[in-house]
Amino acid sequence: MPVFSINVNVKVPAEKQNEILKELSTVLGKLLNKPEQYMCIHFHEDQGILYAGTTEPAGFAVLKSIGGVGSAKQNNAISAVVFPIIEKHLGIPGNRLYIEFVNLGAADIAYNGQTFA
Repeated sequence: MPVFSINVNVKVPAEKQNEILKELSTVLGKLLNKPEQYMCIHFHEDQGILYAGTTEPAGFAVLKSIGGVGSAKQNNAISAVVFPIIEKHLGIPGNRLYIEFVNLGAADIAYNGQTFA
């Protein structure tokens, strides 16, 4: 059930989008110890984003999960892996990207007609 949604101000060809979606799904699933069948990666390219006063490549993302996020240790471990992936694929340096981590309760998200609670 983890959802990683990323918004960036760069254009990305469809083939490259598929590549980054797959890598993020696999890596985040492993980092969060969640089956890939529950992973959802949402990618928005070519968004109007002004970061630190410029429109140079930048973005922001939100990672929502039931567990696996929330502590400094967990969030830093995820950041150490995800930031380089974003820079590799999209050319967005770490100082032009925010990731927000949201630890959801099992009752806060539903799948297949019911919550995880």
